[in-house]
Amino acid sequence: MTFTNSGIVTTVSNHGFDETIEKLKTTLASKGITLFALIDHSGEAERVGMRMPPTKLLIFGSPKAGTPLMLAGCERQHLPQL
Repeated sequence: MTFTNSGIVTTVSNHGFDETIEKLKTTLASKGITLFALIDHSGEAERVGMRMPPTKLLIFGSPKAGTPLMLAGCERQHLPQL
């Protein structure tokens, strides 16, 4: 596992690409974490006749945990809350 100053964590999987994505999705679901979106960059590239290594972006989180943090950020920036 590699940590960077940007907060990005890189981990090498012992499984193939598609199996790793499925394992990640299963793990998120088992922990009650919401998968908001899965963006298939390489699939979309292929759709327009371009090739790139397998690349998928998973956007996930916990609304119960994340909403208070986002609201606190609004307060610090003096943004209106609904």
